[in-house]
Amino acid sequence: MGNPFKDQFLKKGLVTKKQANKAKHEQRLSRPKKSKEKIQEDDGLQKRIQQTLHEQSVRDRELNRHQNEIAKKKEIQGQIRQIIKQNRIETEGDISYHFVDGKKIKKLYVAKEIVDGLSKGRMAIVKQDEHYVVVPAKAACQIQDRKTESLILLNSQVREELDPDDPYAEFPIPDDYEW
Repeated sequence: MGNPFKDQFLKKGLVTKKQANKAKHEQRLSRPKKSKEKIQEDDGLQKRIQQTLHEQSVRDRELNRHQNEIAKKKEIQGQIRQIIKQNRIETEGDISYHFVDGKKIKKLYVAKEIVDGLSKGRMAIVKQDEHYVVVPAKAACQIQDRKTESLILLNSQVREELDPDDPYAEFPIPDDYEW
């Protein structure tokens, strides 16, 4: 598409075609040319822009990874809460059961059946927030698969093979004492 003013001037006869082309040529020459310094500055600017974009993408990836980790931790914590809620065993009793949590000895009042289940490995103690809950061993294994720090006590189920020549075979050794 041509210049509408040029076309109008040519139609009216105010300028000749030669004069219009000369004006166009002079206009093109009067435009500032990019010097090598200007081109180098533009290249440096482009490099800085590329570097900034790269740094920003690295920061964004790191932020996304961090947010995904937080979401995964929340999801695992929710799964653990659900397992505990579905498998919780009421522990109301008058026998104090002592166990170790980290470097501290804790006490939980439970019934006699629960003491037997805990000592034989059929039940386990898990930690939910700041509370201790008794759950079946199967649920404790599911919790341990998700977060090992939540499992406080799970005795391994001992399968004692009795020696037929043992004179004390009929006298089992108690595994817990009531003081």
